[in-house]
Amino acid sequence: MKCEVISPIFLILLTVLIILSCAAVADVPVNMTGYYEIRSNVENASVYFNGEFAGNIQKGSLLVPAELSSRPVSHKLMIQAPGYTTYNETIVQAPKPDKSNIIRGILTAIPPPKMGTLSLAVSPPGGEVFVDEVSYGIVDKSGIHVLRDIGAGYRNIQIVLPGYKDWFERVYVESNMITKVRVALTQVTTGSLQVSSEPAAANVLLNGTTVGVTPVTISDLPPGPVMVTLTLSGYQDWNGETSVMIGQTVPVFGALAPVVIKAPEPVNVTPEETPTPEPTQSAIFTGSIIGALAVMTICAKKR
Repeated sequence: MKCEVISPIFLILLTVLIILSCAAVADVPVNMTGYYEIRSNVENASVYFNGEFAGNIQKGSLLVPAELSSRPVSHKLMIQAPGYTTYNETIVQAPKPDKSNIIRGILTAIPPPKMGTLSLAVSPPGGEVFVDEVSYGIVDKSGIHVLRDIGAGYRNIQIVLPGYKDWFERVYVESNMITKVRVALTQVTTGSLQVSSEPAAANVLLNGTTVGVTPVTISDLPPGPVMVTLTLSGYQDWNGETSVMIGQTVPVFGALAPVVIKAPEPVNVTPEETPTPEPTQSAIFTGSIIGALAVMTICAKKR
């Protein structure tokens, strides 16, 4: 009787355990593999999976091993190829065991940039030409400098020639056309001084005229000798002479010495002795003597 009661209960518990075990095993299959099949319209395109290089597209596709999971996933897919836009996608579904999830990444060709020609007529010749800070050669003796296959649009043009001011202009280059620009360089007739001091923040005077506070660059100065004076409270004035050179920036540095205030030397003063006043005869005593002399004189006459 007891065996008949226990047997059904045992069978029920065993069935529940089997069901739970199957559910747990179903989440992570054992010895099974899935794949992502990455397809692209560009042969040899580079495929990156979660930021790591996974391979190149060969014959239209690339097979990437995948982690199996019944839950949502998050994988970053990127496909790149020179001359094409970059394809990006976030993969959220894992493949089934022994199956492949097909992902198509279509790359769009980037249209070639529009180009133009820039013709510079430079006077005087010999300067170096820069386009967007990249050197494009030296203007020859003809003064004509032609730049072909320049990207259309606004370009920053600069011409540098020693003894002349740098020429700079933002030029719009027309697509499939020749853009002509005339350039007349201006000769440099002045120079500059770059004045610094230790300590800084000293007043700068040129030939007695205040022109700024160190560190400072004074431009557009006529060539020739100049007297530089640096003044700063608590420091001795610094004076120096230099020469302004045409087209050059001449450095001037002054080290200011602090003003030393000497303490007054102590003076040893010996107090003078006070003289003792001599005793003086009183008026009564003097009168008595005079009186006695008068009496003696009278007595002598009577004799």
